[in-house]
Amino acid sequence: MTLKNQETTKKENIILTGGSGGLGRAIVKSLLSEGYSVTNLDIQSPKEIFSGEFFLNVDLTNEQDLTYTLSRWENLVSSQSQSPYGFVHCAGYGGPYHKITDVSLEEWDRIFSVNIRSAFQIVKLILPKFKKLQLGRLVFIASSLSIVGSANSVAYSASKHSLIGFVKSLSDEWGPFGITSNAVSPGYIETSMGIQEDQVPDHRNKIIQMTPMRKIASTYEIARVVSFLLNKESSYINGANWTVDGGITAI
Repeated sequence: MTLKNQETTKKENIILTGGSGGLGRAIVKSLLSEGYSVTNLDIQSPKEIFSGEFFLNVDLTNEQDLTYTLSRWENLVSSQSQSPYGFVHCAGYGGPYHKITDVSLEEWDRIFSVNIRSAFQIVKLILPKFKKLQLGRLVFIASSLSIVGSANSVAYSASKHSLIGFVKSLSDEWGPFGITSNAVSPGYIETSMGIQEDQVPDHRNKIIQMTPMRKIASTYEIARVVSFLLNKESSYINGANWTVDGGITAI
């Protein structure tokens, strides 16, 4: 586990998983622009660490590594005289595009480990801290496949449906303490897990034509919704799954 950071005077810290990927970087930038500091938990180092960002290298599927890293995060926040304020679970793993009969148990477990178990482990630690403050924001990146199903993505879709149940139950359990829990469900995004500019044109065009907005979302468009749900002005939004997919699941 390694720690890298940039000096910051910001006082409210948001812990973020998967902050080194395409969507994660956009969320980091958006949160920094809102005045928060961000602790990025990822197995992959970002190409650049921004002012106000701390990076902790961690394997989210390794329980001991994650537990140790979370203790380092606690010490980090304390040493910087910052207050834990929010959590964004952006890390995600889709696995291979296979029929369920071709998915191994190991692959199934890895998908659930990244997409839901690591979120549980982090939330279990940070919720008591938020309870003391009577304030906290939890945001989980789900997917349009948390709303609908899809052939050849059974494990991934099941993990994202599970995440929504997790969010709804958290909202009831921790809402009385001023802690909100919400999900954001993107459709196709311009990222390595979504769809990229250099992918087969026919496939891109098919996706675009399926989407009422006739475009693929930018990471910025998703990140701004995440930032809003973390804002104190969103204090009465709780237990919701915000669909940000250009209308693809509405038709």
